[in-house]
Amino acid sequence: MLKERLQQQIPRWRQEMQTLIRHHGAVTVDAVSVEQLYRGMRGVRSIVCDTSFVDPQRGLFIRGRHISELTERLPEEIFYLLCSGELPDASELQQLQNELRSRQQVPDYIWQMVRQLPGDSQPMAIFSLCWLAMEHESVFLREYRRGLPRERHWEATLEDALNILAKAPVIAAGIYRLKYHQQEPIPPRSDLDWGANYAYMLGLDTDLEVFQQYIRKYLIVHSDHEGGNVTVNSSRIVNSALSDLYFSISAGINGLAGPIHGMANQESVQFAQSIYQHFHGIPTDVQLEQYIWDYLDQGKIIPGFGHAVLRDQDPRFQVLHRFGREVGVDNALFQIIDALSRVVPPILKKIGKVKDPYPNIDAISGVLLYHFGMTEMDYYPVLFALAQIMGISAQIIVSRALMLPIFRPRSVTTEWLKQHVESIEQGKTTGK
Repeated sequence: MLKERLQQQIPRWRQEMQTLIRHHGAVTVDAVSVEQLYRGMRGVRSIVCDTSFVDPQRGLFIRGRHISELTERLPEEIFYLLCSGELPDASELQQLQNELRSRQQVPDYIWQMVRQLPGDSQPMAIFSLCWLAMEHESVFLREYRRGLPRERHWEATLEDALNILAKAPVIAAGIYRLKYHQQEPIPPRSDLDWGANYAYMLGLDTDLEVFQQYIRKYLIVHSDHEGGNVTVNSSRIVNSALSDLYFSISAGINGLAGPIHGMANQESVQFAQSIYQHFHGIPTDVQLEQYIWDYLDQGKIIPGFGHAVLRDQDPRFQVLHRFGREVGVDNALFQIIDALSRVVPPILKKIGKVKDPYPNIDAISGVLLYHFGMTEMDYYPVLFALAQIMGISAQIIVSRALMLPIFRPRSVTTEWLKQHVESIEQGKTTGK
């Protein structure tokens, strides 16, 4: 069972942390420039995250395993890996799946609330509200009020994580059916895994088996991506105040709803659609190259290309793109994305200012969702959030296991910065 595995691992994690603090606590990890202060702390090493790591050349690693090694697994296995650092054996996987299935029941008041919300409510707002509405059911909230010792906060957080993770695909799929099709939620099946059940409950008119394969891969490649992105960072900051996991998940979802974070894949779909409409079909590479140059000359940014950390091919794009080819996806949008992946990188390299000219995961993930019949693009961030619940939960379980303190960095004023920079410049001038 996952809880027993964590009980074995946590003492070692705590000892490692205390040893580092005791013997190396004064060691400087990074420096912060004025530019970084004003530009979102980009690149500053300021968060410890052991669940995943993005290597600039090789891409995403989850607990030391490259993402390409994990995409044939089940999402439940990835959640177990994120939490414990180890993949489950067959018995452990079965136990985790049984735990999740026993907790799938969504309270009726959630569906009543969803039905009563305005028809133009954003799907991410609905998803966030669902967790806030269930917050009173938090095991952590109950046990904390009873005086749960600090070293056991992770246990109650794990209980909340299992309850949330079990209900998340049911709620996400139910929101889709109620909002877009005015149809009742489809109950989960007891014979399907977490990802396959979600695909089934959406009720799309598509090849279900192939769609289930895609959803499993989508959930895995989106499950965790270090600790500094808006989603996870927001969740961890909220949880550092000992706000329970329901509050924390809602906070992360709210951050993921932003147009330059969770909505990036729908922008890629719309960009491919605009190219198709412009050419009244699929352009040749020569036509597309000129179109891209003209597009860039207008000061626009090509959606689905570039990455904050990566400086080489995004293996997550490669995984999903290869899957699309293997299952015979050959529609116009997929072909245009395929052409963009060939044409755009050489152009961006010629410009010279782009640190990462390659397509990222957002260039392909939405196009494949569209292919399988999910054409309601403002819903795409909900699927992203569903995947991220695995990473958020795992990172917060670990944070509570390590008993990390409240997040409270210092802030400075612009006037302080001006004086600080001036004093440094004067020191250089005088040779001090």
